[in-house]
Amino acid sequence: MHDLAGKGPIMQTVITQTWELLTEEQKKKVAVMRMDMIIKFLEMKICDLEKMIELKKEAIANVRKAQEMIKECKC
Repeated sequence: MHDLAGKGPIMQTVITQTWELLTEEQKKKVAVMRMDMIIKFLEMKICDLEKMIELKKEAIANVRKAQEMIKECKC
């Protein structure tokens, strides 16, 4: 629970106090849950990036087709 940057001082205090009440086993479970959420977030981000890559590939293919049509018209 060391990444409290950007949180208000009250929120930091509440989180720190709550964290201190947990047993070591509970802290481990919370850490695993947090890592799972981070992994899910990153998986979603990767999926979005993959979609953007596919979109850009299609755009490049369309630009190439348009360039070929322009070359054919100039002849």
